[in-house]
Amino acid sequence: MECLVTVQLRGEDVPCGRLYTHVRRGVESASFAYDRTYLVRGDAFPLSPDLPLYEGTIHAAGRSLFGAFEDCMPDRWGRNLLLRAERNAARAESRTARSLFEGDLLVGVSDQTRQGALRIWLDGEPVARQEGGVPREVDIPRLLSQADLAERDMDADVRDLLRAGSSLGGARPKASVADVHGRLYIAKFPQASETLLDDTCAWEHVALTLAGRCGIAVPETRLLRVAGRSVLLLERFDRDGSARVPYLSGLSAVQGVDGESYSYLELAQFLEEEGASPDDDLPELWRRILFTCAIGNTDDHMRNHGFLRERDGWRLSPAFDVNPTPGDQTKYLSSSIDFGEHAALPALALQTAEYFRVKETEGRRVARQMARELADWRRVAASDGISAASIDRMASCFAAGIERLREL
Repeated sequence: MECLVTVQLRGEDVPCGRLYTHVRRGVESASFAYDRTYLVRGDAFPLSPDLPLYEGTIHAAGRSLFGAFEDCMPDRWGRNLLLRAERNAARAESRTARSLFEGDLLVGVSDQTRQGALRIWLDGEPVARQEGGVPREVDIPRLLSQADLAERDMDADVRDLLRAGSSLGGARPKASVADVHGRLYIAKFPQASETLLDDTCAWEHVALTLAGRCGIAVPETRLLRVAGRSVLLLERFDRDGSARVPYLSGLSAVQGVDGESYSYLELAQFLEEEGASPDDDLPELWRRILFTCAIGNTDDHMRNHGFLRERDGWRLSPAFDVNPTPGDQTKYLSSSIDFGEHAALPALALQTAEYFRVKETEGRRVARQMARELADWRRVAASDGISAASIDRMASCFAAGIERLREL
Protein backbone atom coordinates (compact mmCIF):
# COMPACT_ATOMS: atom_id res chain seq x y z
CA MET A 1 0.00 0.00 0.00
CA GLU A 2 1.25 3.49 -0.89
CA CYS A 3 -0.18 6.54 0.89
CA LEU A 4 0.40 10.25 0.61
CA VAL A 5 1.09 11.78 4.03
CA THR A 6 0.41 15.41 4.86
CA VAL A 7 1.12 17.30 8.06
CA GLN A 8 -1.03 20.27 8.96
CA LEU A 9 1.01 23.41 9.66
CA ARG A 10 -0.94 26.46 10.83
CA GLY A 11 -4.11 25.01 9.35
CA GLU A 12 -2.64 24.06 5.94
CA ASP A 13 -2.25 20.45 4.82
CA VAL A 14 1.36 20.28 3.64
CA PRO A 15 2.47 17.19 1.64
CA CYS A 16 5.46 15.79 3.50
CA GLY A 17 6.08 12.36 1.99
CA ARG A 18 4.87 8.92 1.05
CA LEU A 19 4.42 5.90 3.30
CA TYR A 20 4.78 2.40 1.87
CA THR A 21 3.60 -0.67 3.78
CA HIS A 22 4.36 -4.23 2.71
CA VAL A 23 3.17 -7.63 3.93
CA ARG A 24 5.13 -10.69 2.94
CA ARG A 25 4.44 -14.12 4.39
CA GLY A 26 2.49 -12.53 7.18
CA VAL A 27 5.29 -10.14 8.18
CA GLU A 28 4.68 -6.41 7.79
CA SER A 29 7.29 -3.76 7.05
CA ALA A 30 7.22 -0.08 6.15
CA SER A 31 9.29 2.58 4.47
CA PHE A 32 8.91 6.33 4.09
CA ALA A 33 10.30 8.96 1.73
CA TYR A 34 10.06 12.69 2.40
CA ASP A 35 8.84 14.93 -0.40
CA ARG A 36 11.58 17.24 -1.70
CA THR A 37 9.25 20.22 -1.46
CA TYR A 38 8.85 19.52 2.24
CA LEU A 39 12.57 19.12 2.90
CA VAL A 40 13.32 22.62 1.58
CA ARG A 41 10.70 24.34 3.72
CA GLY A 42 11.99 26.51 6.53
CA ASP A 43 9.43 25.05 8.93
CA ALA A 44 10.05 21.39 8.04
CA PHE A 45 10.71 19.10 11.02
CA PRO A 46 11.26 15.35 11.46
CA LEU A 47 7.89 13.70 12.01
CA SER A 48 9.51 11.58 14.74
CA PRO A 49 13.10 10.83 15.80
CA ASP A 50 13.14 7.63 13.69
CA LEU A 51 12.26 9.72 10.61
CA PRO A 52 15.13 12.22 10.32
CA LEU A 53 14.93 14.77 7.51
CA TYR A 54 16.64 12.85 4.74
CA GLU A 55 16.33 12.72 0.96
CA GLY A 56 15.83 9.06 0.19
CA THR A 57 13.94 6.08 1.48
CA ILE A 58 13.92 5.36 5.22
CA HIS A 59 13.05 1.85 6.39
CA ALA A 60 11.36 1.06 9.70
CA ALA A 61 13.96 -0.96 11.55
CA GLY A 62 12.60 -3.94 13.45
CA ARG A 63 9.01 -2.67 13.62
CA SER A 64 5.89 -2.50 11.47
CA LEU A 65 5.57 1.31 11.39
CA PHE A 66 7.39 4.49 12.39
CA GLY A 67 6.68 6.23 15.69
CA ALA A 68 4.91 9.19 14.08
CA PHE A 69 2.29 6.85 12.61
CA GLU A 70 1.99 4.67 15.70
CA ASP A 71 1.09 7.84 17.62
CA CYS A 72 -1.99 8.50 15.48
CA MET A 73 -3.20 4.91 15.60
CA PRO A 74 -5.58 3.36 18.12
CA ASP A 75 -4.53 1.36 21.16
CA ARG A 76 -6.52 -1.54 22.61
CA TRP A 77 -9.99 0.04 22.66
CA GLY A 78 -9.86 1.47 19.12
CA ARG A 79 -8.21 -1.66 17.71
CA ASN A 80 -10.99 -3.81 19.14
CA LEU A 81 -13.55 -1.57 17.46
CA LEU A 82 -11.83 -1.90 14.07
CA LEU A 83 -11.48 -5.69 14.44
CA ARG A 84 -15.16 -6.00 15.41
CA ALA A 85 -16.18 -3.87 12.41
CA GLU A 86 -14.23 -6.17 10.06
CA ARG A 87 -15.81 -9.29 11.58
CA ASN A 88 -19.30 -7.80 11.27
CA ALA A 89 -18.65 -6.75 7.66
CA ALA A 90 -17.32 -10.20 6.79
CA ARG A 91 -20.39 -11.85 8.32
CA ALA A 92 -22.73 -9.55 6.38
CA GLU A 93 -20.86 -10.26 3.13
CA SER A 94 -20.57 -14.02 3.76
CA ARG A 95 -16.79 -14.02 3.61
CA THR A 96 -13.85 -14.77 5.89
CA ALA A 97 -12.73 -11.86 8.02
CA ARG A 98 -9.43 -10.36 6.88
CA SER A 99 -6.39 -10.17 9.12
CA LEU A 100 -5.83 -6.49 9.85
CA PHE A 101 -2.20 -5.41 9.81
CA GLU A 102 -0.85 -2.12 11.17
CA GLY A 103 -1.24 -0.42 7.79
CA ASP A 104 -4.91 -1.47 7.68
CA LEU A 105 -5.49 -0.06 11.14
CA LEU A 106 -3.72 3.17 10.19
CA VAL A 107 -6.01 3.84 7.22
CA GLY A 108 -9.06 2.67 9.18
CA VAL A 109 -8.84 5.41 11.79
CA SER A 110 -11.32 8.27 11.52
CA ASP A 111 -9.76 11.19 9.66
CA GLN A 112 -11.66 13.82 11.64
CA THR A 113 -10.50 12.57 15.03
CA ARG A 114 -7.05 11.17 14.20
CA GLN A 115 -4.58 12.28 16.85
CA GLY A 116 -2.05 14.95 15.89
CA ALA A 117 -1.62 16.72 12.56
CA LEU A 118 -0.83 13.84 10.20
CA ARG A 119 -3.39 12.93 7.54
CA ILE A 120 -3.28 9.88 5.28
CA TRP A 121 -4.50 10.09 1.66
CA LEU A 122 -5.36 7.50 -0.97
CA ASP A 123 -6.39 8.42 -4.51
CA GLY A 124 -6.52 12.11 -3.64
CA GLU A 125 -8.91 11.68 -0.71
CA PRO A 126 -8.24 11.46 3.05
CA VAL A 127 -8.82 7.91 4.26
CA ALA A 128 -11.68 7.03 6.64
CA ARG A 129 -13.45 10.36 6.27
CA GLN A 130 -16.71 9.76 8.08
CA GLU A 131 -20.09 10.94 6.88
CA GLY A 132 -22.05 12.92 9.45
CA GLY A 133 -19.05 14.30 11.31
CA VAL A 134 -18.17 13.77 14.98
CA PRO A 135 -20.91 12.91 17.52
CA ARG A 136 -22.11 15.73 19.76
CA GLU A 137 -22.20 15.91 23.54
CA VAL A 138 -25.91 15.13 23.47
CA ASP A 139 -24.96 11.71 22.04
CA ILE A 140 -22.93 10.74 25.14
CA PRO A 141 -25.70 8.70 26.84
CA ARG A 142 -26.20 6.67 23.64
CA LEU A 143 -22.43 6.19 23.18
CA LEU A 144 -22.09 5.06 26.80
CA SER A 145 -24.83 2.48 26.29
CA GLN A 146 -23.12 1.25 23.12
CA ALA A 147 -19.76 1.03 24.91
CA ASP A 148 -21.39 -1.12 27.60
CA LEU A 149 -22.94 -3.33 24.91
CA ALA A 150 -19.61 -3.64 23.07
CA GLU A 151 -17.97 -4.95 26.25
CA ARG A 152 -20.69 -7.56 26.76
CA ASP A 153 -21.42 -8.64 23.18
CA MET A 154 -18.58 -9.46 20.79
CA ASP A 155 -21.00 -9.26 17.84
CA ALA A 156 -22.54 -5.89 18.73
CA ASP A 157 -22.92 -3.29 15.97
CA VAL A 158 -20.12 -0.78 16.63
CA ARG A 159 -20.53 1.61 13.71
CA ASP A 160 -21.29 4.66 15.87
CA LEU A 161 -18.44 3.86 18.25
CA LEU A 162 -16.12 3.28 15.30
CA ARG A 163 -16.89 6.76 14.04
CA ALA A 164 -16.36 8.25 17.49
CA GLY A 165 -13.62 6.19 19.07
CA SER A 166 -11.39 4.33 16.62
CA SER A 167 -8.64 6.98 16.70
CA LEU A 168 -8.14 6.95 20.45
CA GLY A 169 -5.49 5.15 22.48
CA GLY A 170 -5.81 3.34 25.78
CA ALA A 171 -7.73 0.32 26.96
CA ARG A 172 -10.76 1.99 28.54
CA PRO A 173 -13.90 2.80 26.50
CA LYS A 174 -13.93 6.32 25.08
CA ALA A 175 -15.18 8.42 22.18
CA SER A 176 -14.51 11.71 20.46
CA VAL A 177 -17.33 14.22 20.74
CA ALA A 178 -17.79 17.87 19.76
CA ASP A 179 -19.35 20.57 21.93
CA VAL A 180 -21.89 23.13 20.70
CA HIS A 181 -19.03 25.28 19.37
CA GLY A 182 -17.48 22.40 17.43
CA ARG A 183 -14.52 21.98 19.78
CA LEU A 184 -13.24 18.42 19.94
CA TYR A 185 -13.27 16.52 23.25
CA ILE A 186 -12.44 13.02 24.43
CA ALA A 187 -15.25 11.44 26.42
CA LYS A 188 -13.96 8.74 28.78
CA PHE A 189 -16.54 6.20 29.92
CA PRO A 190 -16.65 3.87 32.92
CA GLN A 191 -16.27 0.19 32.14
CA ALA A 192 -19.45 -1.84 32.20
CA SER A 193 -18.24 -3.80 35.25
CA GLU A 194 -17.19 -0.71 37.21
CA THR A 195 -18.93 0.20 40.48
CA LEU A 196 -19.42 3.53 42.24
CA LEU A 197 -16.67 2.45 44.59
CA ASP A 198 -14.25 2.57 41.65
CA ASP A 199 -15.63 5.73 39.95
CA THR A 200 -12.48 5.87 37.84
CA CYS A 201 -13.44 8.82 35.64
CA ALA A 202 -14.34 10.96 38.65
CA TRP A 203 -11.04 10.18 40.37
CA GLU A 204 -9.15 11.11 37.21
CA HIS A 205 -11.01 14.44 37.24
CA VAL A 206 -9.99 14.95 40.88
CA ALA A 207 -6.35 14.20 40.03
CA LEU A 208 -6.31 16.62 37.08
CA THR A 209 -8.02 19.33 39.14
CA LEU A 210 -5.40 18.99 41.88
CA ALA A 211 -2.57 18.81 39.33
CA GLY A 212 -3.71 22.12 37.84
CA ARG A 213 -3.68 23.71 41.29
CA CYS A 214 -0.12 22.43 41.75
CA GLY A 215 1.07 24.38 38.71
CA ILE A 216 0.89 21.51 36.20
CA ALA A 217 -0.58 22.22 32.76
CA VAL A 218 -3.75 20.17 32.25
CA PRO A 219 -6.44 20.16 29.55
CA GLU A 220 -9.84 21.72 30.14
CA THR A 221 -11.98 19.05 31.78
CA ARG A 222 -15.60 18.54 32.78
CA LEU A 223 -17.23 15.72 34.69
CA LEU A 224 -20.71 14.56 33.71
CA ARG A 225 -23.04 12.19 35.52
CA VAL A 226 -25.03 9.96 33.17
CA ALA A 227 -27.57 7.79 34.99
CA GLY A 228 -25.41 8.12 38.09
CA ARG A 229 -22.19 7.07 36.33
CA SER A 230 -19.25 9.44 35.72
CA VAL A 231 -18.10 10.45 32.23
CA LEU A 232 -14.97 12.59 31.90
CA LEU A 233 -14.66 15.15 29.10
CA LEU A 234 -11.19 16.40 28.16
CA GLU A 235 -10.63 19.03 25.50
CA ARG A 236 -8.31 17.82 22.75
CA PHE A 237 -5.02 19.72 23.08
CA ASP A 238 -3.87 18.60 19.62
CA ARG A 239 -6.40 21.01 18.11
CA ASP A 240 -6.27 24.80 17.88
CA GLY A 241 -9.77 25.65 16.79
CA SER A 242 -10.20 23.70 13.56
CA ALA A 243 -6.43 23.45 12.98
CA ARG A 244 -4.50 20.29 13.88
CA VAL A 245 -1.35 20.45 16.03
CA PRO A 246 1.54 17.98 15.49
CA TYR A 247 1.79 15.51 18.36
CA LEU A 248 4.51 13.11 19.48
CA SER A 249 4.18 10.55 22.28
CA GLY A 250 6.84 10.10 24.92
CA LEU A 251 7.38 6.58 23.60
CA SER A 252 8.20 7.88 20.12
CA ALA A 253 10.36 10.63 21.60
CA VAL A 254 12.62 8.04 23.27
CA GLN A 255 12.28 5.68 20.24
CA GLY A 256 10.86 3.05 22.53
CA VAL A 257 8.82 -0.11 22.07
CA ASP A 258 5.43 -0.80 23.65
CA GLY A 259 5.71 -2.94 26.76
CA GLU A 260 9.27 -1.92 27.61
CA SER A 261 10.18 0.39 30.48
CA TYR A 262 11.97 3.72 30.10
CA SER A 263 13.16 6.57 32.29
CA TYR A 264 12.00 10.13 32.85
CA LEU A 265 15.64 11.08 32.28
CA GLU A 266 15.20 10.00 28.66
CA LEU A 267 12.32 12.45 28.30
CA ALA A 268 14.55 15.11 29.86
CA GLN A 269 17.27 14.35 27.32
CA PHE A 270 14.74 14.69 24.49
CA LEU A 271 13.67 18.11 25.79
CA GLU A 272 17.31 19.19 26.11
CA GLU A 273 17.98 18.24 22.48
CA GLU A 274 14.66 18.90 20.73
CA GLY A 275 12.67 21.11 23.08
CA ALA A 276 11.54 24.61 22.13
CA SER A 277 11.70 25.78 25.77
CA PRO A 278 13.62 23.39 28.06
CA ASP A 279 13.95 26.07 30.76
CA ASP A 280 10.18 25.90 31.19
CA ASP A 281 9.42 22.29 30.32
CA LEU A 282 12.11 20.48 32.30
CA PRO A 283 10.98 21.91 35.68
CA GLU A 284 7.37 21.24 34.63
CA LEU A 285 8.22 17.61 33.87
CA TRP A 286 9.87 17.27 37.29
CA ARG A 287 6.78 18.72 38.97
CA ARG A 288 4.73 16.04 37.21
CA ILE A 289 7.08 13.33 38.49
CA LEU A 290 6.64 14.63 42.05
CA PHE A 291 2.85 14.71 41.68
CA THR A 292 2.83 11.22 40.14
CA CYS A 293 4.78 9.92 43.15
CA ALA A 294 2.49 11.67 45.61
CA ILE A 295 -0.77 10.18 44.28
CA GLY A 296 0.69 6.83 43.20
CA ASN A 297 -0.11 7.25 39.49
CA THR A 298 1.32 3.93 38.31
CA ASP A 299 0.00 4.16 34.71
CA ASP A 300 2.73 6.64 33.74
CA HIS A 301 4.14 4.66 30.80
CA MET A 302 5.68 6.57 27.92
CA ARG A 303 2.52 6.69 25.80
CA ASN A 304 0.94 8.67 28.64
CA HIS A 305 3.38 11.53 28.07
CA GLY A 306 3.29 13.73 25.00
CA PHE A 307 4.69 16.71 23.14
CA LEU A 308 3.18 19.35 20.85
CA ARG A 309 5.13 20.92 18.02
CA GLU A 310 6.00 24.60 17.92
CA ARG A 311 8.03 26.18 15.13
CA ASP A 312 11.32 25.93 17.07
CA GLY A 313 10.84 22.51 18.64
CA TRP A 314 8.69 20.34 20.88
CA ARG A 315 6.85 21.44 24.04
CA LEU A 316 5.32 19.28 26.75
CA SER A 317 1.65 18.63 26.11
CA PRO A 318 -0.79 19.11 28.99
CA ALA A 319 -0.76 16.19 31.43
CA PHE A 320 -3.27 13.39 30.85
CA ASP A 321 -4.17 9.89 32.10
CA VAL A 322 -3.32 10.80 35.68
CA ASN A 323 -5.00 8.54 38.26
CA PRO A 324 -4.53 7.96 42.01
CA THR A 325 -4.09 4.39 43.25
CA PRO A 326 -5.79 3.23 46.50
CA GLY A 327 -3.62 2.18 49.43
CA ASP A 328 -0.73 3.66 51.42
CA GLN A 329 1.85 1.06 50.40
CA THR A 330 4.78 2.04 48.20
CA LYS A 331 3.65 2.01 44.57
CA TYR A 332 5.87 1.35 41.59
CA LEU A 333 5.83 3.52 38.49
CA SER A 334 5.79 2.27 34.91
CA SER A 335 8.57 4.76 34.05
CA SER A 336 11.62 4.90 36.29
CA ILE A 337 12.57 8.14 38.02
CA ASP A 338 16.22 7.64 37.16
CA PHE A 339 17.61 4.72 35.18
CA GLY A 340 16.46 1.96 37.52
CA GLU A 341 14.34 3.14 40.45
CA HIS A 342 10.57 2.73 39.98
CA ALA A 343 9.39 3.36 43.57
CA ALA A 344 6.88 6.23 43.66
CA LEU A 345 8.67 8.17 46.40
CA PRO A 346 8.92 11.99 46.38
CA ALA A 347 12.35 11.72 48.04
CA LEU A 348 13.66 9.87 44.98
CA ALA A 349 12.21 12.56 42.72
CA LEU A 350 14.09 15.20 44.72
CA GLN A 351 17.36 13.33 44.17
CA THR A 352 16.99 13.77 40.38
CA ALA A 353 15.79 17.41 40.48
CA GLU A 354 19.05 18.86 39.15
CA TYR A 355 18.64 16.95 35.86
CA PHE A 356 15.41 18.90 35.33
CA ARG A 357 16.98 22.30 36.12
CA VAL A 358 15.38 22.37 39.58
CA LYS A 359 17.55 23.36 42.57
CA GLU A 360 17.08 21.40 45.78
CA THR A 361 15.71 24.42 47.67
CA GLU A 362 13.16 25.03 44.89
CA GLY A 363 12.23 21.34 44.86
CA ARG A 364 11.50 21.42 48.59
CA ARG A 365 9.39 24.57 48.16
CA VAL A 366 7.38 22.88 45.37
CA ALA A 367 6.85 19.84 47.62
CA ARG A 368 5.49 22.04 50.45
CA GLN A 369 3.13 23.84 48.09
CA MET A 370 1.98 20.53 46.57
CA ALA A 371 1.27 19.08 50.02
CA ARG A 372 -0.92 22.10 50.82
CA GLU A 373 -2.91 21.73 47.60
CA LEU A 374 -3.36 17.97 47.98
CA ALA A 375 -4.69 18.48 51.52
CA ASP A 376 -7.93 19.73 49.88
CA TRP A 377 -8.52 16.41 48.08
CA ARG A 378 -11.58 15.35 50.11
CA ARG A 379 -13.49 18.53 49.30
CA VAL A 380 -12.61 18.24 45.59
CA ALA A 381 -13.71 14.60 45.52
CA ALA A 382 -16.99 15.37 47.29
CA SER A 383 -17.72 18.26 44.90
CA ASP A 384 -17.36 15.76 42.03
CA GLY A 385 -20.08 13.61 43.56
CA ILE A 386 -17.81 10.76 44.62
CA SER A 387 -19.40 8.53 47.25
CA ALA A 388 -18.26 8.58 50.87
CA ALA A 389 -17.25 4.91 50.56
CA SER A 390 -15.04 5.61 47.55
CA ILE A 391 -13.48 8.63 49.32
CA ASP A 392 -12.71 6.49 52.37
CA ARG A 393 -11.16 3.85 50.09
CA MET A 394 -8.77 6.46 48.62
CA ALA A 395 -7.98 8.21 51.92
CA SER A 396 -4.79 6.32 52.77
CA CYS A 397 -3.36 7.02 49.29
CA PHE A 398 -3.60 10.79 49.74
CA ALA A 399 -2.61 10.73 53.42
CA ALA A 400 0.58 8.79 52.63
CA GLY A 401 1.43 10.99 49.64
CA ILE A 402 0.97 14.22 51.59
CA GLU A 403 3.08 12.92 54.46
CA ARG A 404 5.92 11.93 52.09
CA LEU A 405 5.85 15.40 50.54
CA ARG A 406 5.97 17.02 53.96
CA GLU A 407 8.99 14.92 54.89
CA LEU A 408 10.95 16.76 52.20
